[in-house]
Amino acid sequence: MNKLLSLCMIVKDEEKTLRRCLESVKGLVDEIIVVDTGSTDKTVEIASEFTEHVYPFQWINDFAAAKNEAISKATAKWILVLDADEYVQPDEHIRLREHLQSLDHAEPQGIILPIFNFLGHVKDRRFIESTAIRLFTNHPDVYFFRPIHEQITYRHGEIHLANYHFKIFHTGYTDETRGRKDKSTRNLSIFESLTNKTDYDFFTLGNEYMILNDYKKALYYYERAYKKAKKNEVWYLHCVNSMINAYFYLDRYKEASDLIEESIQTWPHFSDYYCYRGLVYSHFGLHDQAIRSFNQAIEIGEKTTDKNQRFWLISPIYGSSLPYSKLSNIYSSVHDMPNAVYCLTKLMQLMPDDRLVLYQLLMILVSTESTSSIVEFLKKIYPEMTAASALLLFQMGLLVGKNEIAEHYYKECVNFGIEISSFNYVQYALIINNQSLFDQHLAKIDHADEQEETDLSKTLFLAACLWKNSSYLNFVSSVKESSLTQTTMKHILSGSLTKDTDIDLLIIIKLLIDLFKMGHFEVYDWLIKQLPHQDSIANLLGDYFYTQNQIELAFDYYSMLLQKNTLQATGYENIARLYLQQGEVTEGLEFLRTALKLNPNNIVSYTLFLQYNSDPQEKAQYKELMYNQFPHYRGLSFIKLL
Repeated sequence: MNKLLSLCMIVKDEEKTLRRCLESVKGLVDEIIVVDTGSTDKTVEIASEFTEHVYPFQWINDFAAAKNEAISKATAKWILVLDADEYVQPDEHIRLREHLQSLDHAEPQGIILPIFNFLGHVKDRRFIESTAIRLFTNHPDVYFFRPIHEQITYRHGEIHLANYHFKIFHTGYTDETRGRKDKSTRNLSIFESLTNKTDYDFFTLGNEYMILNDYKKALYYYERAYKKAKKNEVWYLHCVNSMINAYFYLDRYKEASDLIEESIQTWPHFSDYYCYRGLVYSHFGLHDQAIRSFNQAIEIGEKTTDKNQRFWLISPIYGSSLPYSKLSNIYSSVHDMPNAVYCLTKLMQLMPDDRLVLYQLLMILVSTESTSSIVEFLKKIYPEMTAASALLLFQMGLLVGKNEIAEHYYKECVNFGIEISSFNYVQYALIINNQSLFDQHLAKIDHADEQEETDLSKTLFLAACLWKNSSYLNFVSSVKESSLTQTTMKHILSGSLTKDTDIDLLIIIKLLIDLFKMGHFEVYDWLIKQLPHQDSIANLLGDYFYTQNQIELAFDYYSMLLQKNTLQATGYENIARLYLQQGEVTEGLEFLRTALKLNPNNIVSYTLFLQYNSDPQEKAQYKELMYNQFPHYRGLSFIKLL
């Protein structure tokens, strides 16, 4: 064997991701073996661009059989196994090849590699880390067994294993990939044929049901795996985390809390379970305790000065981005804006391309800072302005609706010679109130992706309101918008809304918020006057302005609703919080009593009431009311202490 490394793959209908995978191993592997199990798309065509070794294989519901077919074709000393929705980084190629050349390939051995599994959308940069044997010697007695979640084995005993830090990136759990495939249904059918299921089988069954959002079944299998598993099993920690997440989904916080505390005792020097503890406290509105727990998770991560030393068990997000994100939410909810800005800034340093974080940060800044101050602040986050950052900040200016910010970064885009999309132009024209520019670029939009089409519909509704022109409704996709939404807009523009008219309240609130953000206050007032459902809208607007730290505006709406005795539970709770934060406990508790009367199903209102009430008799009364509503919380020790 003169070749060092063979890549072996099994594929089916992977045209969306295969090219990225194969491009990523150029210069790393000496040959590529692709076994196709029945593709009907361009998978085979794409694979053939990279290798002549593409082989058909009759699928028999057995992953091990298919992979064994692939490795049987390999002619190199070592075999690397990847899935089509995985890829590697080219800058690590040379180091891995040198490492393999230093090893004795004649002895059967496997190498465990880290796999970074992206969650949500890849651009969100959220992931969990797992490990698996993905490199092994090309030996006739080393092969895959088990028809699903197949494992490497050695025919004559245990195979020697070693760890090596060569990262594999996996996008199979992202929304994009899961939306294209129905892997879980296929996998479950294979599991049904298995006899004598192992603890690992139960764990992987739990994973399949978790993907299908069947949390009861997922938990059933996780618990079966957990009861008999050894803590040194590779998958054990993933099982613990998945159990905690399933408990969260099922509102079983007592079991989640018990498992978290047990895990902290077992692994006290890692961030993960302190972060989980913070999530539990946060669910119950216990902000002080949550802040302490999230800070503990962050401190463990930031105390680790050695880059090769792990501060996490499952994912570094538990000691970095996740606690900072939760802390920013808590600080925003209690109107501690300096700390909220600090946490969001830390998040931007960790994830400079995260649009949601940047949006949240800008929404705080535009309500408190001048445009020049915001621009100077953003220079610290983006010290070197590039074309990409200029376009990002221009688009963020459009989202927050701030004319001056959008205009500043529009000029930066022009300086870089960036071609701005017609979709962005119509948004920009709306903010600067330029109808001719809007019309010019609206005519150029001939195709939009799904998200753009949704945003374009709202932009057209805004344009119709801003310029009192119902013809813009003709451009709205009837596929993306319901007939109720379109009928609502027609009634608004014709001034024919009545109390009996069935309306899309959500779109009205979205339009009012956007008009306010963009500073089109006259149109905002005009739209409100068209609406007969004043109290419902006033409650929603008051709650929105409260969350945006626009306290005076929120109280304008709340005061009007109080006079009419139509304020809803959330408004009462928000007023209560302000009184309590100012030390006016008696007034705050009175508003909380009303909030609980209107909505007895809000656990956070109960915990807030219990934290501030010093009357033992009334506390006992409300605690019992809480337990009647939430009997499954009765055993939580931190609730008992309130």
